[in-house]
Amino acid sequence: MKALNVTASKFSMVFTLIFLVFFSVACNNNGKQQEDMTIDLIYANWSEGVAMTFLAAEILESELGYDVNTKMTDIESVFQELNSGSYDVFVDAWLPQTHGGYMNTYGGNLEDLGVNIEGVKTGLMVPDYVNIESIGDLENEFDAIIGIGSGAGIMNATRNALAAYELSATLQEGSEQMMTQQLTEAIKRRDPIVVTGWKPHWIYNRYELKFLDDPQNVYGASEKIHTIARENFINDHSRAALFFERFNLTEKQLGALMDEIETFPDNELRAVRNWIEDNEFVVNRWIRGLQPERDKVM
Repeated sequence: MKALNVTASKFSMVFTLIFLVFFSVACNNNGKQQEDMTIDLIYANWSEGVAMTFLAAEILESELGYDVNTKMTDIESVFQELNSGSYDVFVDAWLPQTHGGYMNTYGGNLEDLGVNIEGVKTGLMVPDYVNIESIGDLENEFDAIIGIGSGAGIMNATRNALAAYELSATLQEGSEQMMTQQLTEAIKRRDPIVVTGWKPHWIYNRYELKFLDDPQNVYGASEKIHTIARENFINDHSRAALFFERFNLTEKQLGALMDEIETFPDNELRAVRNWIEDNEFVVNRWIRGLQPERDKVM
C-alpha cells in the first residue's frame, strides 16, 4: 500500500507540472493573453478614405502580420459599427466639425488614435472659370448644387448654408462618383457648375478649382482627419494602435496616393503597392520596431 501511495503521489506531481507548462504556453510566456491577429477596418466611399484604408490594410498585412477585413458603408453606419464594437478602426474622421455630430453621439465609446493629415477643408467649389467668389453670389446664378450621399457631414453643412445665405438652389443628393463625373463633364464643356467639394481630393489635384468664400463660416475653418477606433482597441492591439498613431501623411503624399488609385480604379492593391514602393522611407517610419518576431528555428 505504501508503494502505491508513492506512485500516485508522483503521478499527481507530473500531472501538475504538465498543467503548469501548458498554462504558461497559453499565456504566451509573459503572462499576457495572445493577441487576436484579425483587424476589421470600416470606411465610407470617399476617395481619401478609400485610399488610406487600403494603404493601412496592406501595411498591416504585409509588414505587421495581421489579417485585415474591410467594409464600405455610409458614414452614420461607420460610427454605429465602431460604437458597437463590430468593427475596429476608421481612418477618415474629419474633425472637429464635419463629423463632429457623430463624435458627440458616439465619441464616449471610441478611441482617437491621432491625426492622419492636417489642413483639410470642405465647402462649395466651382471651376476657376466661373465668375463668382462667394457663396452669397450663388443666388440667381445656379438652380442646383451637386452633392454626394445624404448623410455626409458636408451635406448637412450645405443644408445649413442654403438657409444661412437664403439660397433657393436645390441640393442634389447622389454619390461622390456622380459628383465628380458631372464636374468633369461640365469642365470639358466649360459649363458653370457648383459642387460640394473638399481637399485633399484627386479632382482638386487634377483641375483648376476654387472654394467659394464663406463669410458666415458655415463650413468652419480647416480641419484634421483622425483615425478613430472602437473602445479597448489600444489594449487589444497595442502594435497596430501605435502604427495608427504614426500613420500621418502630407497633403502631397495623400494626393499622390489618390492619383494612383484613380489610375487603377479596379486594382487598389496595385495602386497602393506602387505608392509604397515610391514612399518606402515613410512606411518604414510608421512600422519601425513593430514587426512581429520571426519564429526561431530549433
